[in-house]
Amino acid sequence: MNDLRVPSMVGRSVADAQVHSKASVVLRRLRNDIVSGSLAPGQKLQFRLLVQRYGVGTSPLREALCQLIGEHLVSLQSQRGFSVQPVSADDLADVISARRHAEIYALGLSVQRGDEPWRIQVRQATDAFSAVAAKMGDQRPIDEHWERIHRNYHFALIGACQSPILLGFCKSIYHRFDRYRRIAVPVQSFMAGTARDHRDIAGAALAGDVERSQHLLAQHIDDIAEVVAANFAQPALTR
Repeated sequence: MNDLRVPSMVGRSVADAQVHSKASVVLRRLRNDIVSGSLAPGQKLQFRLLVQRYGVGTSPLREALCQLIGEHLVSLQSQRGFSVQPVSADDLADVISARRHAEIYALGLSVQRGDEPWRIQVRQATDAFSAVAAKMGDQRPIDEHWERIHRNYHFALIGACQSPILLGFCKSIYHRFDRYRRIAVPVQSFMAGTARDHRDIAGAALAGDVERSQHLLAQHIDDIAEVVAANFAQPALTR
């Protein structure tokens, strides 16, 4: 009897792992499509269309959607199903405030606790971003490649904070802010004014100057938030 049970348990375990793996892939793709605006704020997420779009079954889709509810990128309403989380000026202000407080605090911890591998990672991430930093008049869109390098820079800075909970929150709130930025700011030239901040922030962090690095990061977040808020057109986004 034991010999018959083991393959069944192993089979279920493999099947569960496959569903989870597919859910991880579709989670990443769904998140990217929501953050980039390819799936518009308020858009209904119909399983039939999502199955066709992502080439997966309903189980991994449901798992991914439920996780995105926790990230406040998807909402679920009784009798209406899943939809992309709407946007609003009030929510944008809340996201900006939360990102500012959490990321600045995480940076302070990271500067205090950072070791040599952290410093190497910060230098590498800063150099990588400098190579793609936006310039005045640059009409290229803010695509996923640019955003991935930019995101890697910001999370390299706070990567030594030694708080998985804080890092998880920062990642979630960053995705939400990134969505507003990608929707409100169409091309890279809008980001040119804040591009030079990144090397200054990294320099202060690598020098171990907690106060200056936090001040520069706060100013950087405030400046880009001002650009996003100024170009956020709520009526057009909630179609």
